Amino acid sequence: MVIKKIPMRIMKREILQFFSIIMLVTLATMTYTLFAVSMEDIDINYKIFKKDFVQEDGYFITSQKIDEKLLKEKFGVELEERLFYEIQQDGVTLRVFSISNKINKPYVEAGKMPRQGEVLLDPGFFKTRQYHTYDEIVISGKKFRVSGVGYLPDYIYIIKNDQDLLPDPKHFGVVLMLKSDMQKLFPVVPVHYYSYKGKVNNIENFKSFINSNWRLLKFVERNQNPRIIYTEMKLENAKRMTFPLSLFIILVSSFILFIVMRRVINTMHAEIGTLYSIGYTQKDVFKVFMRFPLYIWFFGSVAGVLIGFFEASSFAQFYRSYFTLPKIKTVLPWQHIFIAMVLPAIFIFLSGYLAIKNFFKLTIVQMLHGIDEIKFGKLPAIKFFDRFEFQTRIMLKYGWRHIGREVILIVGIIFSTILMMYGMTAKDSIITAIERTYEKNFKYNYLYSLNSVSTHPEIKLQSAAEPYNLLSFDIEGTKLSIMIYGIKRNSDMIKLYDEKGKEISVSSELIITKSLASKLGIGEGDKIKLKNKFTGKEYTLKVKKVSNLPVGNNGYMELESFNKLFGYGSGEYIGIFSKEKLDIPENMVFESYTKSELINTIKASAGDLSKTIGVMALIAAILALLIVYVLSTITLNENKKNIGILKMLGYREGNIFKMILGFNYVSFVIGFILGVPLSKLTMDSLISRATKDIDFAMSLDLSVNSILSTFAVLTVVFLLSRLLARQKIAKVMPVEILRGQLD
Repeated sequence: MVIKKIPMRIMKREILQFFSIIMLVTLATMTYTLFAVSMEDIDINYKIFKKDFVQEDGYFITSQKIDEKLLKEKFGVELEERLFYEIQQDGVTLRVFSISNKINKPYVEAGKMPRQGEVLLDPGFFKTRQYHTYDEIVISGKKFRVSGVGYLPDYIYIIKNDQDLLPDPKHFGVVLMLKSDMQKLFPVVPVHYYSYKGKVNNIENFKSFINSNWRLLKFVERNQNPRIIYTEMKLENAKRMTFPLSLFIILVSSFILFIVMRRVINTMHAEIGTLYSIGYTQKDVFKVFMRFPLYIWFFGSVAGVLIGFFEASSFAQFYRSYFTLPKIKTVLPWQHIFIAMVLPAIFIFLSGYLAIKNFFKLTIVQMLHGIDEIKFGKLPAIKFFDRFEFQTRIMLKYGWRHIGREVILIVGIIFSTILMMYGMTAKDSIITAIERTYEKNFKYNYLYSLNSVSTHPEIKLQSAAEPYNLLSFDIEGTKLSIMIYGIKRNSDMIKLYDEKGKEISVSSELIITKSLASKLGIGEGDKIKLKNKFTGKEYTLKVKKVSNLPVGNNGYMELESFNKLFGYGSGEYIGIFSKEKLDIPENMVFESYTKSELINTIKASAGDLSKTIGVMALIAAILALLIVYVLSTITLNENKKNIGILKMLGYREGNIFKMILGFNYVSFVIGFILGVPLSKLTMDSLISRATKDIDFAMSLDLSVNSILSTFAVLTVVFLLSRLLARQKIAKVMPVEILRGQLD
């Protein structure tokens, strides 16, 4: 049939308008394919990795060597001791482990398993420090040869300390060597490190038994290990965001297609009526006009799937290297490609069908005579508009007449604002939170964690150093833990402030961080029930104050009150805050780090965050550009006759543009204003959901910088789309409008 050529002819005539709709579909399918395929690839490889290389169910550190046989018989778990030593050299911290044979076995890439005098390096450190296979590395004064790159199932997210937010491969690396080499290099180790595998029926008894017999220094279950669960958390968050993001773009493109289909059919009312008159059936006409959604879906979804699929490999590799995950198996998740193709088809064909069906409710006579615009209902007139001068009145009436489109524009700007604001704020908030916390609240420069709790008479504390005590507790009714510090009453190292900036005095009562209070939904005067992680003993403590600390699940008490409450002797402590570097024997130190390490880690990792932010900002900008441009061109195309008449009356193009599309500026501002608080709610929800079961918390606060940056970018995009749409007015000639009226 000749009428089959109608859709393609119209699409060629309005190529930019239909191309924009196709781009929306492409963006939606590309987003879904990119994230779904890459996350599936990472997820499957992660599951293979943790199973085949025996990821631990937990680890613990003791000050004394345990009786492995006794522990296995009593609790039915598999145990493996892992030699562990940490050294600092040339501004770099190296965490050295012996190679395990049963639990946390290394996966070797780009090389081979080390022999005598050889080591494996973690991939981040290997790449950042520009090592090559068979290069030499000096560890504690002795030369070793780098035999390859090693991945560990329990060090997927390679952070130095549990409280770190991001890896810093420039200053921290994991080294694996033979047990015999470690014993020669480090004849005396200060602590004993054990990994365990197997389900423990009563974990509290397990910890209590270890503590009472071999003095437990640290106990971390798998689901509380940030080096493991941060990976799973990030994967889950990426999956959770993929579907809503893609679905939103598809719904917006489907709604716009619905409007376009109504406009196309309405402008062809005479042709369709004529087709009926000469014998074509409704079915024939219906089939022809359903080619519009078919072409849009086909070109958009195929392009999106192809771009998303081919980019998924590099995106997965970027994500994988960020989490230190090896690629063990090539994955082709065809089910996600199928979903990416089918999902937009459902909404696009449905919108096209509804638009066409609505027109077919008219009689042939109505079709031949035509109607200005098909509507499902009639909007009431608003007399308030008549108070304004002519141009403003026309602008308001056009906005009210096309209120559905204005709502879509508002929703699109809201969504773009949330997407862009999340990216901008994530970077700013992390850096700001760390700088504020570790510079305003934490005044120390060095932190030392010792391998035992005592008065430590052998250590002579200087004036620039302060002792602290520390215990970890489970919070009853939640999966959360809290680290409670016992610090000096008038500490110069830890400064706590309330919301108004007034300093909080440390006393015998508990002070908790703002982030923890928010997560628990409690405030001053409330009580929390705690259980000691090592002994299982329970406590109920009253929250005296909430400190304005944005990160960490921490609590603070006065040191002597802490010791008395939790059964320690007067003057006993387990760690030292210091403004100067202390000379403490290595066999007494369990962990140590400097405050500058953490701050430098965050700032050095800002570049990696910027890549993710760039992608999110680009998607938000493209989405806003396409939505504004398509909606603008639809309105202008529908009003060519009115534009021609206004030109004949002497109105300039700028004034005409203001009258017909001026209300878009109002919608843009409304969308952005609503988007800012919704961004805060969305980010708080995402962060709360992501950190609800881990011993870390932070809030993303909207900064003036992030708000202004988002507004500036979206404004540029909005004005660019307006500039492109405005060219439509210049092409409308009054002569053609008059000729059309005569025809």
